Amino acid sequence: MSDTVRRGVTAFVADVRSRGGHAEPIPGQRDVRVCGADGSERVVRVCSTARDSWLARRRDGVPGVDGAGVAYWVFVDLTPPRPQFYVVDSEEVEAGIEEEVALWLADRPGRTPTGSHPIQRSNVVHGHNRWDLLGLAVVKDPAHDTTVVPLPTTRVKRPAARKVVESDGADSRLSVVTDIGGYRVQGRVDPVVGALEITRGPMEGRRFPDATAAARALVTFFDDHETAPDAQTFWRHEALG
Repeated sequence: MSDTVRRGVTAFVADVRSRGGHAEPIPGQRDVRVCGADGSERVVRVCSTARDSWLARRRDGVPGVDGAGVAYWVFVDLTPPRPQFYVVDSEEVEAGIEEEVALWLADRPGRTPTGSHPIQRSNVVHGHNRWDLLGLAVVKDPAHDTTVVPLPTTRVKRPAARKVVESDGADSRLSVVTDIGGYRVQGRVDPVVGALEITRGPMEGRRFPDATAAARALVTFFDDHETAPDAQTFWRHEALG
């Protein structure tokens, strides 16, 4: 979980408590289980930013993709001295992402719907301080405890990349692939020195001292804050033959 995501979730949890509700972050996810002051309960997805727009994921345009039953999205703006919150129905958010991603895919065939998707302020401004949608008081109650509760540090363990010892024809380097920014990027890794060359996709022809350096370069290139540049999970070995 990045620092921006953590700060956003922490600020949201504190505000929920100050409005008479209860909020419990779901470990390893961007979601928070919220119990309103009226006793209602719902799962809320928190999307945070410290700049102009928010970054969701392109696959968020597929309803229920995470199977978490998210009812609302809360967009947290960390740029003002006091965080601002925008509450929007999840169906509206998902439909907007789906429509924009469809246009993005049609613009250039061959893209894949992966990576980050920007959410503009104009798309969520109508949800400013709509705490009533979460069953919470619009006005804070100073009597409520607003002590910030540390977020759980449990992380979802990802499976290790499958090791492949085969070589591709005359080239002794191993073939690897990743999907990012809507593109499939292919590369070759030297099994002796670990150097990686991108052989197809954005940054084609670039060589890096190792797979981690290549992953970091691609994450920076696409400004993708959702993808961790961990060589063990970022790259996967491509099937040969």
